[in-house]
Formats: sequence, structure tokens, C-alpha cells
Amino acid sequence: MKKGFALFMVTVGCIISISACGRNKTTEETGSSDTVKEITVGESKKPAASAEAEEKETGSPASVSPKSYDRITSKARVESYGGTVKIGDSAYELYNYVDSAAQNYASVVNHVASRLKGKADVYDIVVPTSVGITFPDNKTSKVNSSDQKKSIRSIYRKMNRQVKTVSLYDTLMSHRKEYIYFRTDHHWTDKGAYYAYRQFCEAKGLQSHELSEYKQQDFGSFLGSFYLDTDHNKALRKDKVKAYFPVDNAGITMTYHDQNGGRYTSAVIANGRKYSMQLKYCAFLAGDNPYTVIHNKKRKDGSSCVVVKESYGNAFVPYLADHYEKIYVIDYRYWKGSISDLAKQHKAQDVIFINNISMTRNAYLIGKIAQIK
Repeated sequence: MKKGFALFMVTVGCIISISACGRNKTTEETGSSDTVKEITVGESKKPAASAEAEEKETGSPASVSPKSYDRITSKARVESYGGTVKIGDSAYELYNYVDSAAQNYASVVNHVASRLKGKADVYDIVVPTSVGITFPDNKTSKVNSSDQKKSIRSIYRKMNRQVKTVSLYDTLMSHRKEYIYFRTDHHWTDKGAYYAYRQFCEAKGLQSHELSEYKQQDFGSFLGSFYLDTDHNKALRKDKVKAYFPVDNAGITMTYHDQNGGRYTSAVIANGRKYSMQLKYCAFLAGDNPYTVIHNKKRKDGSSCVVVKESYGNAFVPYLADHYEKIYVIDYRYWKGSISDLAKQHKAQDVIFINNISMTRNAYLIGKIAQIK
């Protein structure tokens, strides 16, 4: 009976995550609308000094010097479904930078960093979404979506010096032709999360594992949130959910608490083949749960961290399990408490905020995280 109830709660959590993971559903929730002026990628010719001055004066993201990346193009037309667009066999969620929301998000991270000064290192990871990385270059003028590199740079500039920011934009752009985002869903793939893990390890001074060190498993076909957003558009190509298991997987246990206070155990990465085609992403961390504790019994060094996340963090956290004895995972949309107090209680050395960039313009979600700082 417990197993059946747990699976039901995981299912409910994943269904909720389709609309709660920083999605741009309403103007009221995000504090923005789809009429925000487009920022065209790489068009500014201004030197860095004047770009920085522009940001201070206008509150808009400063211009960023363009780098050379592999080019992605498409001959398909852009089809609009509100905040989601489809090109060929792939869909994307549009993103608009909102300076006031970015400031509010940064203030939450700054507050936690100030409270934990001298006790824990605070990291912030703002994850670009697929529209900022894999969207065809020759179609950017056809959509109203802000430059995510500029936006992330602006968000990070609002954070104080105690916050260690981890920039993923260049890393993900250097792998943009790989399968790092789903075509039918707003999440990144496990491989995309792997590149973020490597970047975090570099920032922290850890030795990351190579992909060849992980056991990989294919969980089959997946149709996610964009499939629903585009009215079950048959032109979208089915995704595949693959998972890289922690190197120490045999010695890692996980306990999670659901929204009704129930306590359950699960693998860090469950058997995704048991989930329906729409819920395959729930294999990571058993979906979206308020509070999760991961214990690596092979480590005896007292290392621990607190991870503050929405569902983008689900595919990222399992990589951390090889590097910490204990990981305390908070989904701020559902958890009640204080991030700072939890970190102090468990003597965590690190607090890691990981959120997709759409969350940082969503007034409702920023309000939720502000309640638990």
C-alpha cells in the first residue's frame, strides 16, 4: 500500500512540475508579458565599459561580446503557441528578462550568503533554457526572447561577493549540437546536467568524473510539457530519457518526504521504465518532493551540502552524490523552513542554488523562495 501511495505522490509531483518549474504561464505570476522588447543575440558593438554603464543606467542586461560557437540553422517555419514556439521537430519556451524580478531573486541568495558568512560557501547556478542555447540562429529575429547570456550576467552582477556564481552559458553553448535539452519538454537532459556538474566541480575545486566512468541506462521514449503546450503536435520527435548513475551508486541511499508528510525511500535514480511516457523525468530524485536526504555511505569525511532547487535540479543532484557524505535537497515550492537554519543545523559546508533562468523572472516562484531564506 505504501509503495502504491508513494508512486501516486511522485506522479502528482511531476505533473505539478510541468507548470511549476519556472514556466511562463501568466503575466500575474511572472511579472512580465510576451510583449517585452526582444534583445538580439550578439548585435551590440559597444565596448565593455559603456555596456556596463548602460546596465547601471537602464537596469537592462549589458551587452556581451559574442563568442564563436557551432551554428544551428533550420529551414522550418516558427509556429507560435503563446509562450512556446515550435520549429520542425522541436519546441522551445520563450524567455523575457525582468530586472525587478532578477533583483528580488538575487536578494534572496545574498541574504542566505550573508547569514552563512564564515560558516558555508554559497553557490548560485542559473541554468539557461533551450531557447537560449539550441534555438536556431537564423530564427532568433522571428521570436521575442531575451538574450540569456546577457540576462545571466545581469543577474550575477546583482549578487554580493560572498556568492560564488557558476556560469553555464559558454559551457552549454560549446555542446549545443549535443543532446543536452529535450525537444518535447522544458527540462535539460541528464547529459546537459552533467556539463553543469563539471562546471560546478571546477568552481569548487573538485575532480569531476568522466562520462565513461558512469553506468548509463536508457529509460525509453518521453513526451513532455511542450507536447502538451503544442496541442499534442505529432511533428515533435519523441525524446529519450537516459540516466548516468553515480559512480558510488551501490552505497548511496535516499529518503524523501512528500507534501503530506509521508517518508519514503528510493534510489537516487529510479527505474524510469516503470513510469509512463509523460513522467520519465520523475526517475531523477523520485520527482519533486519538499525535502530529500541523500547519504553516500562510502564517504566518511563529514562533507555535506544543501541544494535549493526546482525540477531542473533533479537531474543535477545525483552527480553530487559521489562528492558529499550527505546532501539535503530542498524544493522551495513545497518545503517550509529556513535554508540558512537548515545549513547551520547540519553544518553544511556548501549551499547550492540551482534554478532555470525562467524561474528568475517568475514573481510567484521568487516569492516562494523568499519565504524560506
